[in-house]
Amino acid sequence: MIVTQAEGVGVLRRAMCVVSAVLVVGGLGIGGSAAAATTPGGVAAWGSGGYGELGDGSTAERLLAAPVPGLTDVVAIDSGRGHVLALKSDGTVVTWGYNGFGQLGDGTRTNRGTPAPVAGVTDVVAIAAGSDHSLAVRSDGTVLAWGWNGSGELGDGSTATVQTRPVRVRGLTGARSVSANNRHSLAVTADGGVVGWGSNNGGQLGGKDTTEVRRVPAPVAGLANVAAVAAGSEFSMARHTDGTVSAWGRNTNGQLGDGTDLTRSDPRPVSGLGKVVDIAAGSNHGLAVLSDGTAMAWGFNRYGQLGDGTTTNQHRPVRVRGLASVTDIDGSLNHSIAATAQGFALAWGLNHRGQLGNGTFANSSTPVLVVGLSGVRAVSAGSALSAFSIALTTTT
Repeated sequence: MIVTQAEGVGVLRRAMCVVSAVLVVGGLGIGGSAAAATTPGGVAAWGSGGYGELGDGSTAERLLAAPVPGLTDVVAIDSGRGHVLALKSDGTVVTWGYNGFGQLGDGTRTNRGTPAPVAGVTDVVAIAAGSDHSLAVRSDGTVLAWGWNGSGELGDGSTATVQTRPVRVRGLTGARSVSANNRHSLAVTADGGVVGWGSNNGGQLGGKDTTEVRRVPAPVAGLANVAAVAAGSEFSMARHTDGTVSAWGRNTNGQLGDGTDLTRSDPRPVSGLGKVVDIAAGSNHGLAVLSDGTAMAWGFNRYGQLGDGTTTNQHRPVRVRGLASVTDIDGSLNHSIAATAQGFALAWGLNHRGQLGNGTFANSSTPVLVVGLSGVRAVSAGSALSAFSIALTTTT
């Protein structure tokens, strides 16, 4: 069910009756991220819409979730600063929203308010949206990229600052998954290693030279048995197959989770984390889902995006208050969002554009229910240029 903003008052009252049940249900031993759904569905969006990122053809702001019209058969979603990627069950990719750097992959730099396919991109099994660029993993393990390339984040070896159509990431085969953020990209390889490309100004690609721009993928030293990666603004994380998490890069706000604010380029464990089944990185904070369905967060917290009931930065992981049965999680610059096994979405942090989806503009340092939305399978938080959220649902 998705409701209009006009229906919000009644739905808000009804939501209060169910939110406590959502928050206290015990862990279900969730086995991994819900970023790819087993049942194709539709997409809902809410928050700021000035660049067309809500996908309804308008540029209006929306405080409550509403469907992206005509979009079905979606199995994965991701969002950047103002653009959205959706992977369909047939292996094609559709995009919409901000396109100032060609991140929609349609050969133009014109914003688009409704979804359209990325021409020539097929056989895709995974996607990732950086701030201003996009990535797609194909079934053969190769990776395509398009959008902003000022720091080499497309990995094609060129010095072109913009690619408005997909190019192949040079030399990368056997990729299993990808992640991207501000100016860098990461991929997990078939042998459980990690490669990275783009800017290394905070040490987010590993190695000693933090001034280096890498225009083609290179291994991140010291990593093995990696199941997934997450790229923050100038830091990176890796989830290992044993349930531990490593982090490296800029650490000004404690986003490496090691108890310090010391920037470092060598991957080291996030303090005290184990039994982790999913990770996500906001611009300057980290998030993790544990096998019992609870969630942890650390790093920048000015607007309550860690969900611990405070607005104090945390240099080690703290529990997201009251959140349980989590199946997917994501973070942006200043807010975070999670999906639960019951099919609900909850969000927390900054809410100046309605990105928390509860019908208000009030910030929240603890999770609040995204009103009127059910059947949620995956979530994504847009950030920086735009403040919006999206959800993959089993209903349209």
